Amino acid sequence: MARVLIPFTHRSSGERAVRRLLARPREPSLRVELLAIVEPLTSGNVPLFVSRERAKAQATAAAQQWLFELGALLDAASVARRLRVATGRLRDILQAERGRRDIDEVLLGTRARNPLRRLRRRSGAHAMARPLVSLS
Repeated sequence: MARVLIPFTHRSSGERAVRRLLARPREPSLRVELLAIVEPLTSGNVPLFVSRERAKAQATAAAQQWLFELGALLDAASVARRLRVATGRLRDILQAERGRRDIDEVLLGTRARNPLRRLRRRSGAHAMARPLVSLS
């Protein structure tokens, strides 16, 4: 069984990873977990004046919309999926996920012409404590 985790912080990077995955030859037992990671904007990050609870609710609502749209792509391709939202810093979330043994591959959706592509792969692999991070 191929089990793929796609963590992303923006809808566009999640979509790149999903489309890249769907373009590959697939195993019938493919299972995908989409993990939308958002960091709520609060007055400590930017000059906004909202409560932490409201900022978290807004960020979570946006992430749920991304998951709905990307989940529809997987549904159209008949790929089993799981959708989750995590709030916090990307590195912290990836480190929290690294102990999982139910994932075979971590797929990140960086741009093809991104000059930091290799660095992001190494950083993701280091945070996840595994060498199986691939980029799309």
